[in-house]
This record gives sequence, C-alpha cells and structure tokens, in this order.
Amino acid sequence: MIISAVDLSCSPRGRRARFARKWFADNGPADIQPLPLGYAEREALKGGGAAHILAWYARSLAGRKYDVLEHPSFDDYACGVTASEYAPDFIKKEHLLKRFPPRPLDGLGPGLCWQPPKEHARTMESLRRCREREDRIRAVIAARDAGGNNVVAR
Repeated sequence: MIISAVDLSCSPRGRRARFARKWFADNGPADIQPLPLGYAEREALKGGGAAHILAWYARSLAGRKYDVLEHPSFDDYACGVTASEYAPDFIKKEHLLKRFPPRPLDGLGPGLCWQPPKEHARTMESLRRCREREDRIRAVIAARDAGGNNVVAR
C-alpha cells in the first residue's frame, strides 16, 4: 500500500475518514461515489472529468483531517477548481464548466488544496517569499554568467 504525506497525518482507514465517506455518500453527487480514501484510491480516479476533481477534493479534505464541516462542499470546491488559476487546462472543459460554473473559492491555492482564510494567507505569503528568493538567485546566476563566468544553472 502506498501512503502519501497527507495520509500520514490522518489515516485513510481511520474513523474520521470513514465518517467522511459516509457523509459524502449522503451529501455528495450520486454519480461520482464513493469518496476515495488514501492515495491509491485517489490516483485511480485521475483520468480527467468530475472524478479527477473528486480525487483532488478528497486529498484536500484529507489535508483538513476529513473535517467535512470545516471544508467547503464538493460542489463549492469543484466550482472553485474550475475558476482557479492553478487548475490545469484539461479541467476547464465545456461540460465541466457547465456542471461546475467557475466561482472563486477563497482559500484554494496551489495544489488545489483548500485552507481556512488565515492559514491560506500565511501559505501564500510564504510562497511569495520563496518565489522572491528564487528570482534573486536567478538574477545572481544570470549576472555571473553575463560576466563571463562558467555558471551552470540548476
């Protein structure tokens, strides 16, 4: 069995995960069931379409320790994904846009994992600082390379 980093923090075989699956059976879309628990179940759904979004939703929910009351509903999440700048183009197909009209979801960030607003703000600030550091490093490498040094960028 493959265990992902998300799964290490909240077991896909645990009580909360099983409760989330039951909750999703009662509250999620009938045509894409059940809620996948664990890495292998999520990866098996990644072939595009609504099932692919379900895989991302399940990973995001697992990252919140399967707290279905804190995490946005599947429909809100899916609409947020179709509106997200981080979603790949293959998700923004006409049939998915009709089913899940793009609607920004506060807290949805890179990796399409949702976080509460304050936590999301901290994550995005950290990402911004990291990108600034990377840009400074690239500028130093470019300047050294322009100066005739034999520099290999990694």
